[in-house]
Amino acid sequence: MTLSMAALGTLFFLAWFVSQLSVKLWAPDMLLVFNYEEAARGQNPNVTRFNESGILSESILEQVIQRGALELTAQELAGLLAISTPLDAEKLNGEQESSLKISTEYWIHCSERAALYHIQPRTVLSLLADVYWEDFVRSYGENDSVLDLSFDELEGMEYLDVKDFLEMQAYKLKNYLPTYSSQSSSFRAADGGETFASLSQKIDNFVEIELERYKAFVLENGLSLNRGTYQARMQFANRLLDTERMKDMAAHDVRIEAIDMYNAYMTRFVLIPTYDVDREFYMSKTKVGVDYFADEAKEHLESAAGLLEEMEHNAYASAQVGGGRGSSEVRAQADRRVQELKEELNRIFVEDAAYNSLMVTVMSFGFKHGIPADADLVLDVRFLPNPFYIEELKCKTGNDREVQEYVMGFREAEVFLEKLTDMLEFLIPNYVKEGKNRLVVAIGCTGGQHRSVTLARELYRRMKGRGGYGCKLYHRDITQQGK
Repeated sequence: MTLSMAALGTLFFLAWFVSQLSVKLWAPDMLLVFNYEEAARGQNPNVTRFNESGILSESILEQVIQRGALELTAQELAGLLAISTPLDAEKLNGEQESSLKISTEYWIHCSERAALYHIQPRTVLSLLADVYWEDFVRSYGENDSVLDLSFDELEGMEYLDVKDFLEMQAYKLKNYLPTYSSQSSSFRAADGGETFASLSQKIDNFVEIELERYKAFVLENGLSLNRGTYQARMQFANRLLDTERMKDMAAHDVRIEAIDMYNAYMTRFVLIPTYDVDREFYMSKTKVGVDYFADEAKEHLESAAGLLEEMEHNAYASAQVGGGRGSSEVRAQADRRVQELKEELNRIFVEDAAYNSLMVTVMSFGFKHGIPADADLVLDVRFLPNPFYIEELKCKTGNDREVQEYVMGFREAEVFLEKLTDMLEFLIPNYVKEGKNRLVVAIGCTGGQHRSVTLARELYRRMKGRGGYGCKLYHRDITQQGK
């Protein structure tokens, strides 16, 4: 079954937001149209309340100024811009009853006074459209970075810590599923019939059955890479837990004492006259202070009991490790089990044998903002002419057709892509064979705006349809223009 969560996120998000720019000759205006489902209810894609003032917020305007290198303040720019909706016109007509309840269209008007600051109104609106779109994507786009499984941290990790790490990785995906489930609750994969509910159940089974079996095996044999260090760590953890437990018990005792201090008359039920949903009169009971103390005392007692249980588990694990004498054969068996758990988790994350659980991320970046820490391959494309020094391309990015045509117009760009693609075709099968599950190819130019974005887009286009791996595109520094 093919279940590419990143691809699904892209499809859902493209349906959320459409921006249309329309500039009249006599009045520079921009029309923003929100056509995702929640917009008609006055909500953002994450079902929080939509506020039209966010379109012209101070943060957005400051980004517009920075991106366009405009010589005015955010307050001055705000004075040039006005926002209105079709609903506003109906509100002004007191004799006409409006049939519109929530507007999904917003006109942004830029005053001709922008010329006083040596800028064109159309330029301001174009910059605003780009900045607001990117901010909207950052705020409400699907964050599929949790799907980039990495097991590098397992190297040299204690056997029992491996269980906690794999559980954390599994629940990253489980916590990611509700968004998709709410958007398409009836989704069922064509090949295999997998649903979000069945995938969630697989994760639960992995954690509650497979990982617990592994944990039981490790404890039974008392396996540890460094017995003394692990035992000292457990002792220190228990001292911290015991401190928290004593705090909970002290808070519990204080509330019990407060309850004992209450006068009997103060602890009687307080009855107040009330009407039920059918407008029938009755006397209802309400809480008094002693009831709240009792509830809080119970919460602190339950918390202390949970901490005590965790301390007992740590003490048991420490004792098992202290008495353990795992043979090399038992350790090898544990290592094989870890490898099997990694493979099982990979199958859950990428349910397609054809992908071999390898996800390739093609990333653009700017060297002046630093080399990406998670990059596996770093390519420098600063050997190509920089569009930044072309006036009409300076404020554009590699996502714009004009910049793409300029960069790809150099033969060196095409030769570079051909050689890079050929190298990746050689490397990827060998990475898969060695068990690598993610590959980050980072292409950098000076600022991460023009050359790197163009070439990353083109490389992604050439690679995304090929079998044997998944592929996604990420522009790290495209919002850093002018910084």
